Amino acid sequence: MFLKIYTSILIFACWSADGLKSSEGSVQFDGNELKPMNNVSKINRTISLEKYSADEIVSNATLTDRTMLHLDELNIWNLHVLTKLWNRGSLNLSIDCEADMTNYMTGLSLGEEWALKMTDATGRYTWGLSSGNVFWVGAVDQCRDMEEQFIEWQKTKSKREENTPPFPVGMSSATVNLNVRRFTSNETYRIIFGLCLPDACGVDDVEKLLRLVEDQRRDDSSVRMTIGTIRNLSRGYSFWEDPIFHILSVAFVIVTVLVILGTLYDVSLRYRILQTEQTSSSMDNTTELKILNHAETADGKITMKKIWSVREHNGSSDVHNSNSAPRPFSEALLSFSLLLNLSKVFSLDVGADTLAPIHGLRFLSMLWIILVHTCLTVNVVSGTPVVPSSLVSARRRRCHAFSVVSEIKTFKSKAENNFLYQTISNSTYSVDTFFFMSGCLVSFLYFRTITRDGMKKKKIIRGACGEVLQFLGMVWYRYFRLTPVYLLVIGLIEVTSSWYYDHTMLDLYALDYQNCRKFWWRNALYINTYFAMDERCIVWSWYLANDTLFYIIGTIILIVGARFLSTAAIITLCLLIGSWTTTVAVSLKLEHVVSVQDPFARYESLYDKPWSRIGPYLLGMMAGWYLYKTDCEMKISKTVASVLWLFSFVAMLSIVYGVYGNTFSPFVSALYTALSHSGWAVSIGWILIACVTGHGRLINKILSWPGLYPLSRLSYCAYLVHPAIIRAVVLHGESSIHLTRGLMAILFLGFTVATYAASLIISLLFEAPVVSLLRIVHPLRKWKKAK
Repeated sequence: MFLKIYTSILIFACWSADGLKSSEGSVQFDGNELKPMNNVSKINRTISLEKYSADEIVSNATLTDRTMLHLDELNIWNLHVLTKLWNRGSLNLSIDCEADMTNYMTGLSLGEEWALKMTDATGRYTWGLSSGNVFWVGAVDQCRDMEEQFIEWQKTKSKREENTPPFPVGMSSATVNLNVRRFTSNETYRIIFGLCLPDACGVDDVEKLLRLVEDQRRDDSSVRMTIGTIRNLSRGYSFWEDPIFHILSVAFVIVTVLVILGTLYDVSLRYRILQTEQTSSSMDNTTELKILNHAETADGKITMKKIWSVREHNGSSDVHNSNSAPRPFSEALLSFSLLLNLSKVFSLDVGADTLAPIHGLRFLSMLWIILVHTCLTVNVVSGTPVVPSSLVSARRRRCHAFSVVSEIKTFKSKAENNFLYQTISNSTYSVDTFFFMSGCLVSFLYFRTITRDGMKKKKIIRGACGEVLQFLGMVWYRYFRLTPVYLLVIGLIEVTSSWYYDHTMLDLYALDYQNCRKFWWRNALYINTYFAMDERCIVWSWYLANDTLFYIIGTIILIVGARFLSTAAIITLCLLIGSWTTTVAVSLKLEHVVSVQDPFARYESLYDKPWSRIGPYLLGMMAGWYLYKTDCEMKISKTVASVLWLFSFVAMLSIVYGVYGNTFSPFVSALYTALSHSGWAVSIGWILIACVTGHGRLINKILSWPGLYPLSRLSYCAYLVHPAIIRAVVLHGESSIHLTRGLMAILFLGFTVATYAASLIISLLFEAPVVSLLRIVHPLRKWKKAK
């Protein structure tokens, strides 16, 4: 029930972004409407007018003519103008393009069906520019169907049909800035414009054609166009020419072979174990195994269900000899077994490396993040990116989809006026929850591990040298635990974003298609947050860069704290105060004011910088040490617990929804920016501590529900891949989206399911085997020797 309520609140909050009504209209053509080439008329449009009396229409005739003229100026691709220019001589186009364009213009003059379909497939202004219709993409599939018809005609050498063009055609995408000086109070719109033209016309030819049409505008025209990027969607990126694609293909083939071999080896061991069990009167020490239902083996048949029921075995090929120890090679091969890895992912055991409520907190936070990115990304292709005269830098607008939400008109007019929309605009606190949990687990597990009875005996080197080696070992383990999957996802995003950039009509401002190829090493070193936004690969990975830095700092504090606890406490406190002070100073210097209208303001200075976000991690470390020190026990009265619960909920609601309806001064904004993240972490800290120490009751039952454990274990892969899945679906649609509340809810649920499905595959093929291999090569791993 709690999950349903939680999800409903988030979906309703995202619904507040509804109202982005953007769609592409269709225009029907009649051959009789196209006069001979010298008199190609403009494409007729139907304009909705309110009902007026005859006198009012006459009196407003001048205004109506002016409006008609103004709307006609929005016609970017004006065939009438192009026709006049065509008769004047050479247009400095490539030879093949000019020849095919001449055939195209001739076909229009003769009313040929294929020419009319090409014109119909080209985008144009229809309606709703001021309310969100900036995607004039045309009929992309219609143009591509004509391209396939031409290819089929060339193959069959049959008679050309009337709807088949006599030359190859292709779709081009042009991004233009349209400055409208009277239509909507001098605003500039970023238009994505689709043109169905002869495929022989390259990017330079398309740009020349657009400039020729634009240069013919009158000097007093209220519309001016600036041409941006042009992409020929029939050419460009090819998977087979990309070395990254080849590397990924080889990696997947190798891993798939290892998974098959590992699974078969695992099944063979389980089969032999069951055979041994059937010949034994009872379980003895000859086999290290656990079977769910020993009685199931009594019927003498070995089935897949029984093979699956073998939960553990020693990985040895000699299941009859207790002294036969598994060899490293055998365990390495078993690391790729689907049976073992599936059982680990879907295990309903809490796990020795976590606390039960953290599973629930991790999953709910991941849901929050997916919802936010769904809303922001979908709204980018449904809204109006308005470019006001006081536009921030163009670099910020280009860098990625999530950074332009403050420029989408519908957010300003509708979404921001909804109280629950603060759930979306203040979603940054979901990441603070991850920071807190990471710090808590690192601290709790470290102190618990070093105080175990056998731990001191395993230490080989003592003193400062031993502590340095311990630090290097912890950092080394974390790096290789995270980086293989991280690099895999970077490679997949580089390949897919390159393909989408060259082959799809829409553009989400992201530069991953070039940044991931040039700057992937920054991500591999976890230093990408120290560079400009337009030089970053997968910008949402800022969390990993910060968390890795926090882990390094936290590891140093923990190693110091193991011997000098008071010194570690002073270091932690100084870092915490330093973080708050630095954030206040930066905020005041930038004169930053917290605003509903621009929740991602100062993104590069305040949002993703480690000195602004380390507070929750340090507070998490404190909570982890407290849980270790008290052995997860806390004796307080129900009254005190109730007061703390109330304080926690009030604080969280105030942090997320307190900005609504308020205007803060720069100083108050600086305090809010500096302390709100730590305040959120303190509230989450109480929830975790209360649940672990037995004061959580219903909340603890929800957060510790075993059904959430598998989803929680997939969080790392889910965080990496979910924006790529959202982006792929949106770009593959190749048109703007007419949003409704129901559609937004369905998109969120669909993206969530797709994210966890993809995460499961990546986890089974790459993440789980890497974790198992790291345990094999761990320096403290003790191998059993045969006698």
